[in-house]
Amino acid sequence: MQRFLPRRARLTAIVAAAAVLALSPTMARADDPGSIPAENPQHFINFDFAVPGNFSTYTYTVRVGTRLATDSIYYAHFVYAKNGGGFYSGIQPHPNGKAGVRFSFFGAGATPLRSNCHQGADDEDGVTCGIDDLKYVVGRKYTITTKKTNSTSGPVYTGTIKDVATGKLRTIGAWRLPRNFAGFKNSANAFIEKFDGIRTCADIPAVTVSYTGVKADGRPLSFRAYRHKATKEPGEDIYTCINVSDYTVTVPAPGSYTVRSHLARR
Repeated sequence: MQRFLPRRARLTAIVAAAAVLALSPTMARADDPGSIPAENPQHFINFDFAVPGNFSTYTYTVRVGTRLATDSIYYAHFVYAKNGGGFYSGIQPHPNGKAGVRFSFFGAGATPLRSNCHQGADDEDGVTCGIDDLKYVVGRKYTITTKKTNSTSGPVYTGTIKDVATGKLRTIGAWRLPRNFAGFKNSANAFIEKFDGIRTCADIPAVTVSYTGVKADGRPLSFRAYRHKATKEPGEDIYTCINVSDYTVTVPAPGSYTVRSHLARR
């Protein structure tokens, strides 16, 4: 599966790939994660799904069941842009009872519209928006919504997050795209990333996360249930650790899916 890689990922990929090549083929094995050097970040769960790219509203509710002692994990959705790049939104729970939330666009011509947004996305063109002090409780539901509005200067996309238990709504950020923006593809990607604390693929944790109410303009999206089995071959680049975990994707209802993975074998 090929997807847009920000600059930080490409630079990391060079280092990780060189480290893996330094090992003999018999040493680097996905069923022996400790033998596979890996730099930050690492996408260890990753799959595509269809979404109408011309949506006005895109929303999902995420409930992370992974224990709070497991830090530096990003649970996100990435929507591809027609001319390359795209945008993502997602949550990064921390053991201190707080969570970071990101809403970022990757590509040229975007303008930040909020004080908690800045120019650039992973050291390339784009806009990064985020909050780092969201009150977080493991197992609680949070609804992330992307809403498009039109302006004379171009389309504006605003990201919000709502604590379902308390009803508190916060704006993650907003950015404006050029009037000639080609739009988003009818394709998105769900990924789980370990973005810090990686030395080898043995650092990949077990995770549990469920998504409900995944909708575009009020219509539930479709997901495919499947089982991923770890193999004996390492992945490449930002996906060096993609094969180390067994995981399942179950689909309890339209617009919903749950991911459960097991600890990487050591």
